[in-house]
Amino acid sequence: MRILISLLIALFLMASQASAQETKALIKELQPVAQRSLGTFSQLVTKENYRQMGFESPEEVRSATLGIPIQDFMVRLDRLKKYEPGSRPDELLTATSQVIYPVLVKGQVRSSITLSKTKESWRAVSFGGFNFVKLASSTLMESSKVTGLDYSSYFLVRVPSLNLFFLGFRSNNELMLVPLMDNTGLEFKAGVSMKAERVFSAILPDAKAHNGLPR
Repeated sequence: MRILISLLIALFLMASQASAQETKALIKELQPVAQRSLGTFSQLVTKENYRQMGFESPEEVRSATLGIPIQDFMVRLDRLKKYEPGSRPDELLTATSQVIYPVLVKGQVRSSITLSKTKESWRAVSFGGFNFVKLASSTLMESSKVTGLDYSSYFLVRVPSLNLFFLGFRSNNELMLVPLMDNTGLEFKAGVSMKAERVFSAILPDAKAHNGLPR
């Protein structure tokens, strides 16, 4: 039994290290593209649209820097409908090949750049979305204080069909989700981490009742 437990711990540590190395490798790969995209962003911000882009002045974008990127995952409705409580919730996550970079000014989140992988290359597909990235970033910072995890340990989890958004992380080899917004009906409290199994079990009835049309 001791040998089995030691083996499981060793496997978990190896998996965690591999995941961390993959994240670092991805960040390194994306950095040149993100930096070029930040330059493009600065050209898109004008005196007319700087507030819509999330900045407090047109000049702010010129001193903007990139924050730590966050990978994007989604939960498809068809797969969620087939979810059985007790099964591995990780299997519901689908990578979208998108990464969101917070855009910072003096360490404060102002806006964001979304990169997407098409075929073999990455490119910027979206600039702005400051309300959402500010919400996600503030939730991440508060959760990080509680868990002690680096920002790079978090990722975004979206359930588009139900308009639900979470931050995800792994603790003791278990998927955890942090709601970005309160949902009294589902008893989700913004910023309070929950086991993913509990989250998916709670939203399963709504998913099964969903007609597949946008809400």
